[in-house]
Amino acid sequence: MTCFRAPTSFLPPLSILSTHTTASIQDALQDLKDLYFAAALPPKRTLPINAVPALKQDISDTVHVPRPKRTGRLNHSDGVPDSGYASEDDEAEMEGDLESDAEDLDPDVLRSNELERSFSIKWLTGLIKRSDIWTHVLDIAPEEDHIRLVVIEEASKLLARFSSDDEQQEDALTRQFMFPFGAGGEPIMIELNDAPLTATDHTSVGLQSWASAIIFAERICTNPAQYMSIPQGVTPLRVLELGAGTGLLSITTARLLDRMGVDATIMATDYHSAVLDNLLQNVKTNNVSVQIESLDWSKPPPLEPYDVILGADVVYHPEHAKWIKNCVEKALKKGGVFWLIIAMRSSGRHEGLWETVDDAFPDGGCGFPRNEGCGGEMKLAVLQKEDVGRREGIGRADEVRYRLFEIRWLPCCYCC
Repeated sequence: MTCFRAPTSFLPPLSILSTHTTASIQDALQDLKDLYFAAALPPKRTLPINAVPALKQDISDTVHVPRPKRTGRLNHSDGVPDSGYASEDDEAEMEGDLESDAEDLDPDVLRSNELERSFSIKWLTGLIKRSDIWTHVLDIAPEEDHIRLVVIEEASKLLARFSSDDEQQEDALTRQFMFPFGAGGEPIMIELNDAPLTATDHTSVGLQSWASAIIFAERICTNPAQYMSIPQGVTPLRVLELGAGTGLLSITTARLLDRMGVDATIMATDYHSAVLDNLLQNVKTNNVSVQIESLDWSKPPPLEPYDVILGADVVYHPEHAKWIKNCVEKALKKGGVFWLIIAMRSSGRHEGLWETVDDAFPDGGCGFPRNEGCGGEMKLAVLQKEDVGRREGIGRADEVRYRLFEIRWLPCCYCC
């Protein structure tokens, strides 16, 4: 006979997710299925109501109540990059001394316990959001890596079953933006769909418009000549956006250049399928000429050269700046410019990540040393950077300001 336990007593702690075996996560998912979605439930057993333990802990997607008793600090692992961005809610750091001794309980009583059900949903959400820490472990065999990806897909399906069962789905939000055009021209109007985050595409935070993109879009509209490097002659301006998300920068640029009568080819790229679908819908809604393609920063294909490359809030892991540099090296024309704006976060798992941009792109303000034998080749470097203050009504609480980087090809030389 199947024995049922409270999810708070058997779900493995996510604070040490990378150490859990494939079997342990599979067992946890199966136990959740048996408890909440079994095709044929076992006969009901009579159990006094006081056999259900009093569960007092607060539930969040970063808290786990392990059994046996554990006390630990929950931190994000920097060992494995998120695939794309994964920046939803920042991880809370907390210490716990929580346990539940519920075992072999009546399944109907457990299923009716809202705290246990809520904890299960939060645990699945946390597992999916942190899945890269577990699926891309360096010392596991390739076939094991594939099995773990399948397990995460099963977790996504299970979470979707919970959501369709009794959780209200978040509604999509239509947002309208009005950006000033030049010196007193008619404003640039943009309408975007901020779609709800999905249970199956767990790293699709590009479904939301972020403050850094809003701030930079306004700057581009206010002074297009400064940011667009508009070429002379008949050659179309080529613009590429990395991590386009809802497409705010690409769509704004398309509308702006059309207003100015500038012939342009604009390519918006992202990685996640749900993001790309929403991006396509936003392009259609605004009736602009923007091409859309999928792009994996970690494995970029050969790219056509672009005059301008844009990126807003696209650094969510120490490896991301390196990956992005590799993409830009393949795609930016000599004489082109890469504009990158990122949020400077004061706390949480993404605190201080702006510094990885400095690590990836050297400071070219006065030139940088030429390695012996380099032949005076061109290298990508930060020509200048500017800190931009918060804007009232936009941005997350942990975003203290934003840093805008101007990155160009510069010749190797000796530092002045």
